[in-house]
Amino acid sequence: KLFPMNKKYQQILTKSSSLKFGTDKALEDVIEYLEKRLEERSYYQFAMEKQPMRLTNVLTLADGSGPGSRRSRSALRVAMIYQSQEKYQAQLNYRGKVYTVIAGDSVPNIGDVVLIDKDQVIMERDSKLLSYPAPGTNRENAQEVKKNNATIDKI
Repeated sequence: KLFPMNKKYQQILTKSSSLKFGTDKALEDVIEYLEKRLEERSYYQFAMEKQPMRLTNVLTLADGSGPGSRRSRSALRVAMIYQSQEKYQAQLNYRGKVYTVIAGDSVPNIGDVVLIDKDQVIMERDSKLLSYPAPGTNRENAQEVKKNNATIDKI
């Protein structure tokens, strides 16, 4: 009865003698290459002028930081312009208050709305015509407009 067990043992012994424990050479080479690349990448330094993923670029936080704090709250700003029933309407922000206006409206302490188009809101303030740009246009500040230009759609 010992003979069959010895035969199986010898077969197992011959098979196991050719086995190598550990990792194979190809895998070691790949790991070494990846470790070297990772070390090289750690030497790179990235610096961005603006931080687009920063939350304070979008939200005003409780401490007052954020996009609203960088703007003058006393300045009149056009929040949005939209078209409703073939007339343009605008939402204006002034000193923390929001006004929804159409052409011809008069806003206390601000002035009269003369014209609203897709790019601007023209208001008469202190006997001057001022053009306030819509958000997303290449202009940021109000510009004074000549009286005869306010009747056309574009300035």
